[in-house]
Amino acid sequence: MATHGDERVRERRRRQRAAVIGAAMAGAMLIGLSERAAPAPEPLAAEAPGNRITLALPDSPPVALYYEEYGSGPPLLLLHGLGESTFTWHEILPALAARHRVIALDLKGFGRSDKPDDDAYSADDQAALVARFILERDLRNVVVIGHSFGGTVALRTALAKGIAGTGRIRRIAVIGAPALPRATARYLDLVMAPLIPDAVATVLPADAAARFLLREAMGGRVPSEHTVEGYAAPYRERGAIRAFFATARSIINEHDADAVAARYKGVKQPVLLVWCRKDPIVPLRAGRQLAAALPRARLAVIEGCHHLPQHERPKQLLKTLGPFLRN
Repeated sequence: MATHGDERVRERRRRQRAAVIGAAMAGAMLIGLSERAAPAPEPLAAEAPGNRITLALPDSPPVALYYEEYGSGPPLLLLHGLGESTFTWHEILPALAARHRVIALDLKGFGRSDKPDDDAYSADDQAALVARFILERDLRNVVVIGHSFGGTVALRTALAKGIAGTGRIRRIAVIGAPALPRATARYLDLVMAPLIPDAVATVLPADAAARFLLREAMGGRVPSEHTVEGYAAPYRERGAIRAFFATARSIINEHDADAVAARYKGVKQPVLLVWCRKDPIVPLRAGRQLAAALPRARLAVIEGCHHLPQHERPKQLLKTLGPFLRN
């Protein structure tokens, strides 16, 4: 018969295992670099047809956001997830751009966008900037597609000042988003621990960390070296780790699910929720809860993928999005 001491030992070991997994999968895409441990920051390669736009909000310093634009037709605005960048869309972007004017935006703190040392990294902070971007670019009848944290930002943008009630956003597609408090797997609460960035950076070099974390987010699938570098590159810029953890902690710190769900009643646009059945980061139950909170939502489930359908099942993701975008 197990003693209380044995149970305490087992519990301690479970916590230790969870700490390792949590550090590795925090946000699914954290690349293990700290500014202290990393080499000198290198500029990102300027291969894409990118642009920068400087946006100013009341009582906040201006922020320059990077974006890429492709194709022509009805506008699509793509918002990446936590720890990602415009690169996350590269496998499905050509198909989207064949029928649409596609704008992929790097959120504040990510990719090639500015990474200021402030605490304004919550979904509402990001949504205010995305709303300003839509107005500055004079986008109308735009469909917003957001993956993970970007899906949360998409929903909050529909409620943001200057956008709510205007018809600027026509439809919203949300892919595996932690849009309600406590939607993420519990071990991700470990991003609140102050030493995790240094711990990950000490244990794994950048490319190894990226490769390991991508495999975790894709259920063990081995990513290509091109994909590894695409996710690792932005984390060679100063401030990237700080911005990542500020964003991750803003997700974990939201607690009042009822209040957030009540806010979503104000999202009047049709919303397509796309979830991988095996998502370990934002489980499918979170998608069902979000569907219940939104007035005009439909939930579509993709089989055989985890948290990154744009890499794991790109054809199925495009097939799922297609009718929603064409309507």
